[in-house]
Amino acid sequence: MRNNVFIKTGNVKEFFSVAEKLKRVEAGVPGMGLVHGVKGLGKTTVAIHYASQKNNQAVYVRGKRDWSYGWMMEEMLIELEVTPRRGEKAKFDDMVSALVEKPRLIIVDESNMIKGSLLETLRSIHDMTHNPFLFIGHEGIRDSLLRMGPFYDRLLYKSELKPLSQTDLVDFCAEALEVGIEEKAVSAVLKAAGGNFRKSVVILKELENKAKALARPAIETSFLSGVVNG
Repeated sequence: MRNNVFIKTGNVKEFFSVAEKLKRVEAGVPGMGLVHGVKGLGKTTVAIHYASQKNNQAVYVRGKRDWSYGWMMEEMLIELEVTPRRGEKAKFDDMVSALVEKPRLIIVDESNMIKGSLLETLRSIHDMTHNPFLFIGHEGIRDSLLRMGPFYDRLLYKSELKPLSQTDLVDFCAEALEVGIEEKAVSAVLKAAGGNFRKSVVILKELENKAKALARPAIETSFLSGVVNG
């Protein structure tokens, strides 16, 4: 299987759409968003890819359960290419100054892991700078944020990502596989993985290895019995 293949699936397009809309929000309108969904849909992959493109003017940070105020702010300041100073107020002021001077979309992954008090700190920074923030989380995050009234009220866009589609997987196979694949096999993989992108990739890797071992030019539907059930 080819490495570093990036396909614009339906979920990728949805993520890009939310990110771009947040960057165009007018002054006076909340500029925070939420992209969420079950694990394995490729949320982290698309977030990192989006932030890696310089023209997108975005930075990516990954939330952590053990984050303290200082740890979180240091990681964000480093991503903003600002040397963190000592002291909570100094870090806060530097963050605000950096985003006022050069606004950038802040993508915060694994938001489920972050303490509510730290999310409120990011809300305060958003309020003072009107800098866009895009939070990413898995199942349950929307309900958790709903209990944080002022924070939830600032989520202008809330998008739940969907399971992989047949078209998405066909496109991925065409780019990533080093062998062909029968159309029925694509459907069988999708069903076996439950539309989960990560699981689909794992199954496809095993099937491709089997096709190569048997010197077959394509993955056959019959291969799945040994891989999925075995």
